[in-house]
Amino acid sequence: MTGCGTDSDARPGRSCSATTPGTTRRRSGKQSWRRWSAGGSPGVLVLRRRGKLRGARCRRKRTKRASTREMKILLVHKFYYVEGGAERYFFNVKQLLEEHGHEVIPFAMQHPRNEPTPYAAYFPSLVEANGAGGGSPLQRLSNAARFVYNREAQRKLQQLIEDTRPDLAHVHGVYHHLSPAVLPVLKRAGIPVVFTLHEYKILCPGYLFLDGKGRVCEKCQGRAFWHAAVNRCFRGSYAGGALVAVESYVHRWLRSYRDNVDRFHSPSRFLRSKMIQYGWDGDRIDWLPYTLAVQEFVPHYEPGDYVVFVGRLQREKGIQVLIEAMPLVERARLVVVGTGPLEQPLRTRAKQLGLTNVEFVGYKSGQELRNLVAGARFTVVPSVVYDNSPLTIYESFSLGKPVVGARIGGIPELIEPGVDGELCEPGDPRSLAQAITSLWDRGEGIREMGKRAREKAERLFEPEQHYEKLMAIYEKASHAS
Repeated sequence: MTGCGTDSDARPGRSCSATTPGTTRRRSGKQSWRRWSAGGSPGVLVLRRRGKLRGARCRRKRTKRASTREMKILLVHKFYYVEGGAERYFFNVKQLLEEHGHEVIPFAMQHPRNEPTPYAAYFPSLVEANGAGGGSPLQRLSNAARFVYNREAQRKLQQLIEDTRPDLAHVHGVYHHLSPAVLPVLKRAGIPVVFTLHEYKILCPGYLFLDGKGRVCEKCQGRAFWHAAVNRCFRGSYAGGALVAVESYVHRWLRSYRDNVDRFHSPSRFLRSKMIQYGWDGDRIDWLPYTLAVQEFVPHYEPGDYVVFVGRLQREKGIQVLIEAMPLVERARLVVVGTGPLEQPLRTRAKQLGLTNVEFVGYKSGQELRNLVAGARFTVVPSVVYDNSPLTIYESFSLGKPVVGARIGGIPELIEPGVDGELCEPGDPRSLAQAITSLWDRGEGIREMGKRAREKAERLFEPEQHYEKLMAIYEKASHAS
């Protein structure tokens, strides 16, 4: 999503101070949350440093953990720049931990867009997301092997651990770039591991539960990964589908996730339920929504004269369903914020339908974007895939705006129909049009719904309580490791 500090927002300012790797960072006053539109929260739990690193495997002794000291926390993610919602959460957690005195040590792949960090020398080289990439057949084979199991990432992480001696690792996305090969490195070092589930990769090779034709698909059921090849589930390619199927089989056989992760963090109950459905132990999976610096969002309860869609213009977001619904909506005007591969086809389709109540405004970010959302009557989130926990909804609620959302994935657990929004059937233009019309016709009742939405945001997404709950997850991981 593009939005209020969302997926298509401008890349954040530089947040890393010029520290020497392995030394504790000195804070210079409270940092602002304005650069990141999802955030963390305070509370204090800290773990005591455990034993000394020994030999190549850096094994640690377990000792009693303290609750009054700061930790060294290793944050692992494939990107060290803002690409989407996962990265926004990654950087918000980083900032949150630093604000509470913890030393954060990042580990990611090299990329020209990376934020500056004194740990950049430890980052492994760039791996293209298509796996094979270009070059000679031998080079493509080498790239595919790194895509599945990145030994360079293992070596670099091993060196980083030996030089910095972290107390805990919080892992985000590693597949395709760093690869799950980094997880056993952490395990051998005796480091507790928390893994945030941003998508369904452990269960679905293509990570979205979509087949090559863009249809919701659960054929793999967390183990029959060959379906990804047959159904071209990665970039619409048989070869791509085969590659991600091999990747999933390799790490299932190696038990990369099962044996090397102490606690899983799921931002939605829906994703947690899918993990349990396909054989994962629910006792190891903690539900905790993402967080947002709600105090940085000024609510605007006055109903506007338009509804707004904010996001990347691609099929998964359901924007094509929304355009098809608009001829059935008599009074509402739609403002579409964002760019993407469907932009021109959508503009063409709007003209074919003779729509005069649809306006495409392109990419927006920062305060301009917040103003667009704040000035709307409500936001529309018509996803046709299993959205995990869309930050679009968090941000709309924080601005005092109800949401019309599709009844799919983690969306229904965020929206209470008639209280802070409405739900519609995914992929159904008529159902979507009815939900938009129903909410539009509430008139001044939108104010009260906006207030309920804001109250929910303050109750569920505030950084303070998020920090406390995240620390509790860290504590569980430490006792389990």
